[in-house]
Amino acid sequence: MLFSELFATQIDEVGISWFDFYSIGHICLGIGLFLFWSLFYTIPKKKGRVPIFSLLFVFILTVIFAIIWEIIEHVIFLNLGLKFEDRPDSWQNMTTDVILCVVGGLGTWLFAYLIFEKDKSVIGYYIFGIIGFGVWIGIFIILRYLTLHNSPII
Repeated sequence: MLFSELFATQIDEVGISWFDFYSIGHICLGIGLFLFWSLFYTIPKKKGRVPIFSLLFVFILTVIFAIIWEIIEHVIFLNLGLKFEDRPDSWQNMTTDVILCVVGGLGTWLFAYLIFEKDKSVIGYYIFGIIGFGVWIGIFIILRYLTLHNSPII
């Protein structure tokens, strides 16, 4: 397998390779989705009420919305001409995107359990989640710049 089949390092490889700079964005999406849906778990719990969702349900919602996002991206965005390079992604890239979104959600879930359930620190959980989200966005911006300007990544 060629390196370019695995990692997109040039514009024409984006969406075709297993991983591209948008892959990092899908980790961010997973983190963001889990943080959003966990609001319905942490806020009622903090107020002493029984939470509407469990963290397992929050994770399931994250997975479902990761799949829905890929459908929106490849049906609606592609038809509207809003898709990068106006071409569909390969099945490998779509699979990786969903898996990385799930990984972002899973990592946030593990962190939620370690911080929120153990220490009951709702603010710490969301602060760390937002910082983690920001770090991944920074990595995404750097990789996007390097790819679009044909700079060597490695």
